Amino acid sequence: MNNQVVSEQYIAGCIKRVQEYELGDEVIIRPRSMFTVGDSVEEPSKASIVGEGVLSFSSGLSAENRSDAQNAFLFASLVANKKYPEEYQGVEWYQLFRRVMADAGWTAVSKYYNDLNISGTSVRMDKLVLEILGSVVAGLALPGPTTALMLKVAGDAISALQKRDTALTVYERNLLTHGVGGVTAGACTEHNGVAIMALGAVRFLRRNTSTKVLFVDVDTRSVKLYRGETLFEKNDLVAKGARATIESKLIAHTGKIADYDI
Repeated sequence: MNNQVVSEQYIAGCIKRVQEYELGDEVIIRPRSMFTVGDSVEEPSKASIVGEGVLSFSSGLSAENRSDAQNAFLFASLVANKKYPEEYQGVEWYQLFRRVMADAGWTAVSKYYNDLNISGTSVRMDKLVLEILGSVVAGLALPGPTTALMLKVAGDAISALQKRDTALTVYERNLLTHGVGGVTAGACTEHNGVAIMALGAVRFLRRNTSTKVLFVDVDTRSVKLYRGETLFEKNDLVAKGARATIESKLIAHTGKIADYDI
């Protein structure tokens, strides 16, 4: 999207909508510096909890693109959570999430959302979401080693989370705060100067009150599952225009982001 000619009217419309989106109130639980342009990034040993997602970043991703990816993902998630807080509103949540991502400068170039049927009576959500992410990444027109590395880093990020109690606590709190059931794994990279974000998501309707989602066997008889697959490309002009507003609106939600070592 870097070389795409985007009209000033379109960019202005995106910025206007970003300014009008509502996120809801949040008490800051712990201080954290928001990623901003110019921050140094240690790669590839870092991953991030961002709202209800686990995002990983390739070593070639710039600090600016990493910052924009994190903030856009959290912003879009919070807007969708505010508008559609119920688990049964998964389709509406997914559609609004994509629209907000576009307004934040990340255009969906491919997308899929449908029921997910699992054979057997139990499933590990962490493994399932990586399989879905693998389906998204497999469709990328990128060199084989690039896609393989994206999946490896994403897998390492989720595996490392199991050993990071603080980050895992932040993740589970984010996941259950709004009653929205969903697990998302994301992998971000750059190719030919274009930032790409691949997302695989599982959303579910729970029939029990369990607060554990990752790293446990989930009884498939107690949940109804849906899968979402999305590939985003960054539109630099729109992202630049929306950046300051998004960063300002996320100040009250910094506790929903936690970085950890892979």
